[in-house]
This record gives sequence, structure tokens and C-alpha cells, in this order.
Amino acid sequence: MAIKVKLNTMIRRNKKGALELSVNMLVTVIISLVVLAGGITLLYKLLGGAGELQGTLDKQTQEELERLLVDQGKQVVLPYHSATIERGKNHVFGLGVLNIGESKEFNVIVSLFKVSDGDNHDIISTLERAAVDNWPLYDHNPKTIAESQHDSWEILIAVPNEALPGQYIFDARAMTGEQQYGNAQKIIVQVT
Repeated sequence: MAIKVKLNTMIRRNKKGALELSVNMLVTVIISLVVLAGGITLLYKLLGGAGELQGTLDKQTQEELERLLVDQGKQVVLPYHSATIERGKNHVFGLGVLNIGESKEFNVIVSLFKVSDGDNHDIISTLERAAVDNWPLYDHNPKTIAESQHDSWEILIAVPNEALPGQYIFDARAMTGEQQYGNAQKIIVQVT
């Protein structure tokens, strides 16, 4: 009889252990699925954000670039040079270059010129100024433009959430090697 009681006790323990193992496995699978779903969601947000940052010029900006470069013969143009941008948002500016000389390579350099508040006082430190230099996102690779042809660059200004409100002025320059081509253009961003 004692052997029978011990045998029944062992069978109950095995069933209890098997049940615990099944429940633990089920919990592990559920947690794994939640982590997988969270990872996929994060991946889509990152990829979606990257697509948003690429930005493209709208039709109106492209038409205005075409008009200023071709019809008026200006060498470097930035038709819509100012925008109000909320913190955490971005805006795309279009810079156009008309090559009036022989075929050559052009590239663009965008750098911070000035940051001021409503009273025209400088409101940014040297350390913060270096961080603001990273706001402009654009293609740094040179483009070859044939004689009497034109091309354009999209310049995306991405304002981070922690940006100070104020007016940010950037210089956009078209360069041929180390030499500036045409006039520098001002990009004026009012951060709210």
C-alpha cells in the first residue's frame, strides 16, 4: 500500500510538473511574440522616419527653380528661402544651380550663419552651434552639370525637439572645388 501511495504521489507531481512546464512554455511564447511585435513596430517607425527625412521638392518649388534658372538665367537660386518649423518637425528647401560655363562638378555646403531671438540677440552657445550644424541634411556628393544645364539639391532642415525657439539663418553655397559659385543664399528658419 505504501508503494501505491508513493506511486500516486509521483504521478501527481509529474502531472503538476508537466502542467507547470506547459504554462511556462506558453508564457515564454507570449512574451516572445510581444517582443517580436514591438521590434517590428520599432523597425517600421525607424524606416518610416527615414523616408520622411529624405524629403522631396514639391512641384511648385521645382517650377519656381526652373523659372529662375532658365527664364531669368540666375546662377544660384533658393526660391522659397524661409519657413516656420515647429520643434521636432522638418522642412525641405530647394537650391538650384545653373552652369553658365564649361561642364564641371558642383557641390553644396550649408552652414549656420546666425541664431537670434526676437530682439536680434545671439541666443546660442558655441557647443549648441555645433549641434545646429547637423540640422541641414542634403546630398554632399558632387554633381556634374554640363554647360548651360542646371540641377537642384534638396536641403532638409530637421529641427530637434530640444531646439531653442528663435530665428536660425543658414548659408547655402554652391561650390566648384574650393571656389564658391554665384552668390551665397540664406535659409531662414523660424523655430517655434
